[in-house]
Amino acid sequence: MREPYGWAIAVDHCGGEYAGRFFLRGSGSRAARARVRAALRTGQGTPFRIYDGDGRLDYEGTLVVPPGEEGGALWFAPKDWAAADTGSAEIRYLNPDTGAWEPL
Repeated sequence: MREPYGWAIAVDHCGGEYAGRFFLRGSGSRAARARVRAALRTGQGTPFRIYDGDGRLDYEGTLVVPPGEEGGALWFAPKDWAAADTGSAEIRYLNPDTGAWEPL
């Protein structure tokens, strides 16, 4: 059973229909899912940006994953969703040490 995780789209540069939307994945207790949802609502998590194949910014948001999953396969989940939706090709995460947006 995979712990719950999720992401929120803060800014939708592709038309706006996903701005403010939360995406919860994984299974687990109702309380665990509620913690992820609460974290996303309060802006917690790791900031990301998703770009199309031409380098245009499609989405901005935050990702919340279970402890120990930082930088792992779950970090591709928002890009995988966006690729199916708009053909987005790259996800970048904010490096808190440098302030740079770095591709995963």
